[in-house]
Amino acid sequence: MGTTVSIVKCDDYESEKVYQKVKDGLNLLGGIGSFVNKGDQVLLKPNLLVGRSPDRCVNTHPAIVRAVAKLVLEAGANPMIGDSPQLGSALKVAEKCGVAEIARELGIEIVEFEPIEVMHPGGKYFKHFVLGKAVLEADKIINLPKLKTHNLTFLTLAVKNIFGCVPGARKAQWHVRTSQKGNAYLSRMLLDLYTLINPALSIVDGIISMEGKGPGSGKPRKLGLIIAGADAVAVDAVIAEILGASPEQYVALKLALDGHYGTARINDIEVLGELIDEIKIDDFQFPPKITEIKGFLKTFLGFLKVHLTTHPSINSKQCEKCNNCVEACPMKCIALCEGRLVVNSKGCIQCLCCMEVCPNGAIDLREGFLLKLLKHFKIFEETQ
Repeated sequence: MGTTVSIVKCDDYESEKVYQKVKDGLNLLGGIGSFVNKGDQVLLKPNLLVGRSPDRCVNTHPAIVRAVAKLVLEAGANPMIGDSPQLGSALKVAEKCGVAEIARELGIEIVEFEPIEVMHPGGKYFKHFVLGKAVLEADKIINLPKLKTHNLTFLTLAVKNIFGCVPGARKAQWHVRTSQKGNAYLSRMLLDLYTLINPALSIVDGIISMEGKGPGSGKPRKLGLIIAGADAVAVDAVIAEILGASPEQYVALKLALDGHYGTARINDIEVLGELIDEIKIDDFQFPPKITEIKGFLKTFLGFLKVHLTTHPSINSKQCEKCNNCVEACPMKCIALCEGRLVVNSKGCIQCLCCMEVCPNGAIDLREGFLLKLLKHFKIFEETQ
């Protein structure tokens, strides 16, 4: 077998139970000592998307962060916590989602990501990145994603969580850059970024996941699982198998298979702990589909883009005008119009950053009227 992934069941977020279950999962992989050494500076990289309470299931649960931090301390290493949220500082988001309390309890620093340029000669598509300085200075990185759907990348798991190592607004710049070549190009960037950062370990919080309109506005879904492994691609492949997501749906997995990033073929992965066939889910709600114009039509019919694609639309009845979407939009195409926030669809690049940061789920995806009429001709590509 090329790589190993562990799966353990955990019914709730009671802190000592989570600690023991995380430890059990890592013991199946050789224990925490197989991943960190005494004296290592270890960056714990949770998903700190926005400042919301743990019950919203938007961020990695603090009980997971606590469990891993304790294990790292017990191994004689020095953990720190870091991420780069879409809006605001890591410390501010950590305070709201309960992670800062864990940091104080254990005497761990929460670090902000100061930008620093780095070259990636081994990148297949992208060879230059700007990352958080703390990411490069850490001896080891432990990746702590939340199991969620994602309107743009279909799922956000171990590979996608690494995107948080890119500081703040620079993530939006990547959306602008990759949008010109389609959503698959973003997934190529994520895979190159993953090979650059190469986390020592990924532990996915799947105790209560998010389905539907993830990563910020979906619904909590109890799965009762913690999935871990050294190969983030293999971890993602195992989770996709559990959820019934095909590589055609989850583009990053298909690209990993085609481009030989990590171990993406389920038959090449040794799964320890729970058996996949006994925990498969057949009714997990995936995100709505995004539609792009195919090939030459993208140029030829570009002026009709608004009517031929899927784009975000703000529900004024649910919108509280917090302006998170205005701040997050890299194209600055959301503005107040006659007392309500409106998306200028002509400028929209379908990055869906607005949906990620909306605290009320007030942003939906709307199909253009020509798209609804012409879909059956199969001249449009649904990216999920």
